[in-house]
Amino acid sequence: MLDDYVPFMRTPKDLIAVHVPSADLGDYNLTQVGWYALDDGDHVILGPFESLALCERAIRDRLELTTGV
Repeated sequence: MLDDYVPFMRTPKDLIAVHVPSADLGDYNLTQVGWYALDDGDHVILGPFESLALCERAIRDRLELTTGV
């Protein structure tokens, strides 16, 4: 029954920072090398960022916006 279906919503806590080098750009359907926030399904959510620190800050900001933490 479709009325009982509740889709799984990924939470920002599931995001991790990953550096994607040029050799892996095609794996993620990306065009720029850099740091990206990926969810647990390896989907790119945020990025690219020039540094790990900037990527982690964006993940924290997203967490604050979506959960109020």
